[in-house]
Formats: sequence, structure tokens, C-alpha cells
Amino acid sequence: MDQIYSAPAILKSILTENGYTAKTKDFGIDLLELCDNNADLFLKVQSYFTSPKNPLSNKEQQILDQFYQEIVNYFKNNPSKYIGFSIFSVLTHKSIIEIARLIRENNIDSKIVVGGRGAKVTIFGNAQPLLKLNSLDKVQPFGQLLVQKKIVDHCIIGDGEDAILNLIENKPLQQNYVAETFEYPLPDYSDYEFDKYLWENNEIMFPITGSRGCVRKCDFCDIQYQFGKYKYRSGQDIANEMIKLSSIHGYRKFQFTDSLVNGGLKPLEEFCEILADFNEHHPDHSIRWNGQYVCRPEEHMPERFYPLMARAGAHGLTIGAESGSDHVLEHMNKKTTVDALLYELNLFEKYGITCNLLTFIGHWAETEEDFVEHCRMLVDIAPYAHSGTVSGVNLGMPAQILPGTPSVQEVERGDIIASEFNPEMIWSATYNTKNTFKERVRRRIIVHQLARKLKLPLTDELNNLTLVLETIKHEYNQINQFNDAVKENIK
Repeated sequence: MDQIYSAPAILKSILTENGYTAKTKDFGIDLLELCDNNADLFLKVQSYFTSPKNPLSNKEQQILDQFYQEIVNYFKNNPSKYIGFSIFSVLTHKSIIEIARLIRENNIDSKIVVGGRGAKVTIFGNAQPLLKLNSLDKVQPFGQLLVQKKIVDHCIIGDGEDAILNLIENKPLQQNYVAETFEYPLPDYSDYEFDKYLWENNEIMFPITGSRGCVRKCDFCDIQYQFGKYKYRSGQDIANEMIKLSSIHGYRKFQFTDSLVNGGLKPLEEFCEILADFNEHHPDHSIRWNGQYVCRPEEHMPERFYPLMARAGAHGLTIGAESGSDHVLEHMNKKTTVDALLYELNLFEKYGITCNLLTFIGHWAETEEDFVEHCRMLVDIAPYAHSGTVSGVNLGMPAQILPGTPSVQEVERGDIIASEFNPEMIWSATYNTKNTFKERVRRRIIVHQLARKLKLPLTDELNNLTLVLETIKHEYNQINQFNDAVKENIK
């Protein structure tokens, strides 16, 4: 609840421009309010959707029941021809099934449509018990599975800009929509309740999309699977949208939804030059922005970019540092090094750009020596955290094998053995057998303690540790049985 999503606003603007009516709604706000805006209670109720098995207390169950009832009441009071749900990730699978069933059970006369990145991947482990599944069901896209099971009426895979009109106008839907351009009207945020989100420092922030896809093919990431070939808008187009939205709504902070804002250096430079000029001529209305940022070697990212980004309003960039081991980074196909990260941090500090770092332990190639190097990286970034250049460090979850990522190919080849009960989190690499789930948890505890001693500003730590703990609590026996079976199989 610390950000808003642009897709509903974009789709609404496309519909209204073509003569249709639409409303957008974020039910996360309703759940947060039912939790009395208590972030910890909100997280606990949310873990019902995200953890493998998570029994709720009586109070938490009452909140969940009331939440579902409010969703049903909303659709009864706002009749529409279509109800469209955005399945942002696999963590949404369980809630989508339960909510769609409630809509059916309450005889709400609307067609249910699903889309989003989470509709394209296979069904997540914790949602599987809700459906009767055969082996073929488990390997098809989740959205199409819902259509097949008659839980929803339609599924839109891929980009929705063209698909939404085909749906409304009863034209045939394609298997996979790929928008070649970003040509759509200015997003319509008129339904959004901005003041009800958990904004950092109470600063409202608009999302904006400058590119789709990624220039990298990291083995743990599904971006290539989701978006295909890397595409980007011109720097002029991006800057114009930001300036217009800030003028209409009065908010001057933006967050890029891109997988990386510096995937194309030419549009980045064009965009930064326009915004730097705007900020210098409008100091009382200057625009700031952040987004995900790929770490590049020194020869690929000249120093001249950094003062320009600073003048253009860059701050709080999110860098996927991932591992402190060059060996693991190479196996991930990150195409970068630990030295490249330290080079970036040095220039960020020099020019006053802040950043957040994403890391995780337990990659299938990670040895004990690699883990020690990872810990050494945390020590090396500590001075940048103490200076304020690194404003947050996410220690992440122990490595997961997610649907749609290149790592799945290792499972298919038999190089990685994945469990049936929790294939994303409980797995074993045949070429690195010491890296068991138990070992990954040990390493996760160590980096937590190390980060605390180093006084690193940790982000999302409660959520990460809660999910690990719930997995151990509810799958302890199955994990041990899996480990024994793997040992026997390798023998």
C-alpha cells in the first residue's frame, strides 16, 4: 500500500476516449482500513494469501470475512458489464480464485476478466489446493486455467491497451497481446484515493512507464518471459507525461514501473536533459523520480550521466545488487560485478543520488565461499548506508524458483529437483547439494544479524522473515522428507 498502479488508470483512459464508461478500484485500501490502518495487522491478514498455510486468529478471520463481503457489496452496488481483475503476481492467485467464486455465488451479473503478469505464469503453490488439478493444469497459464475451470469468463495475456477494446467490442481475443508502441492517452487517475495509501514521508507518488522488458536475462527473473523484446518510449514523451500529470494533480514525485530506467542510455539522457531544464526553470515545482536501475560496468555508464540524473530529480533508485559473489552473479547472467556496484555507489554519493539495494541469499549456484563474499559486500556497502546514499537494503527471501524464469529449465533438465508441495521455495540443486533449504535459512539468519550489527536500513524485513517462518512452521515434516528423498535420489 505504499504505491499505486498505473494500469487501471491507463485502461480507463483508453475506454473513456473511445466512448465507454469505467471505474477503477483498489480493494487493498478497504482491507487496510478494516485493519484500522495498522500495517502489522494488515500484513498478518495478507499472509493468508501469500503463505503456504497460515491459520488466522478469530479477529483476523473476521476481518477477512468482512473484506470479502465488502467486495461483494461493491459489485452489487456498482453493476457493470465487465469486472476486470489485475493479477499482478503469483501472490494474487489465491485471492482471485476466492473472490471470483464469491461473485458467482452471489449471482452478480457481470463477466469476469483477468489480466496482468500473474495471469501468464502457472498456478502458485499455495493456490493449488483450491482447485482440482491434473498434471496438465499445473503447467498452463493461470488465467487460462481459470477460464477452463469456469471461474472467470475471459483472460487477457500480455499488454491490455489493444485487448481492452477488443473485449468490449466483442472481437476475438488473441492468445498473447504485445503492444508495439506506448501510444495511449494520459492516464485517468480520477477514481484514485491518493491520501489513503501508506506513502513514505506522506509524499504521494505517481507511477509512470518508460519501457517494457529488460536488456538482461537473469536466471531468477521472469521479465523476459512476461514482456519479450525490450521496448522503450522516447525521453521527450516520458518527460511530457510527467510534466502534464504534475500540472493536473499537483503531485511532483514519480516512480517508474520499468524493469530498469537505464536500459536505453539515449532515451535516458534525452529525458534527463528535459527534466533538468524544467527543474532549473521551475524550482518551486521541480519534479523528482525513482525507479529500478540496472548496475552497469564503468565503461558502459560514463560519469557524465550522474550529475545530469541528479539535476533531473533522480533519487531513491532501486538497484538489484542480488549477490556479493561474482561467481554467483555470473551464474545468474547478471552481466555485472560487485566492483561495478561499488563504482555506482561511489558516484551516487558524489552527486547526491540515493538508492535502495535488493539482495537475496541461497541462489542454486551459491557455495559457502560465495556466501562469505556476500556478507563481505554487506560490510562494504555499510559506509554508503551510514552516509545516507543507500537509504534501504532488502535482504530478500531465500532464493526461489518462480514460474516463467530461466531457472525452470534447470528443473526440467533435472539439474534442480523441486518439491511438489512448494516447488518455488523448497528445491535442491544436484550440483550444489549442501545448499539445502535448512542451509538457506541459516544463511538468511546470519545476514539478518550481520545487517543489524552494521546498522543497515532494512526494508520489508518483517514480511520476508514472516514468510520464511510460516513455511518452516507448516511444512517442517515435508521439508525433511524431501531432503531425505533428494539425498537418496542423488546416491
